[in-house]
Parts: sequence; C-alpha cells; structure tokens
Amino acid sequence: MPEPGGNPFTQPDSATSTTVEHGWKVILFNDEVTPFELVILALQKVCALSEEVAEMVAMEAHEQDSAVARSGLTQDEAEAHCVKMKALTRIPRLCPGVKCAAEQDV
Repeated sequence: MPEPGGNPFTQPDSATSTTVEHGWKVILFNDEVTPFELVILALQKVCALSEEVAEMVAMEAHEQDSAVARSGLTQDEAEAHCVKMKALTRIPRLCPGVKCAAEQDV
C-alpha cells in the first residue's frame, strides 16, 4: 500500500523486497577414494543428471581436479546438494564421501 499522498507506481523499498539469488553452483572435486560408479549414481540422484552427463561430470572432475555438477541454484539448494552428495557416497570405514562445495557463480 502506498504512503498517503505518495506515488502508487514507485517500486517498493529494496530493504523490504525479497529476491532469491539463483547464482550458486555445486563443485565436485576429484578424490581417489570414492568409487567412480558411486559418484555417478549420486550425481544422477542429487543433481538430476542423466547417466551420460553424470559420467562426463565425474570424468571432468577426475581429469581436471574439479567440475561443475549443478548450477543455477540458491545458496541453500547448493549447500543441500553437497550434504546429500557426501551422505550418498559415504562408505563407513572405507571412504568419507565425495568432496564438493557450494560456490557463488561469478
């Protein structure tokens, strides 16, 4: 509701408007412990990638030390993806789960 006598067509104050930033990504890092097939399955399940794309992402991380697994996320979504990826790839007493990070896409 505009202020009495105010312009009803002005934009709301930026302090009161809410915007959602979808400029976050999930970076998958290479590790020599987590089985490749398990990484691919986790990428499919968590990042909603096809088997072929998941294989490409896993291979890129293996060869280049890191790869973007998913982008266009909010910070909360990216962080949640990392938690899920780590949980799905953890094998007690064998491997701690994949290394990944939520990063702002610049």
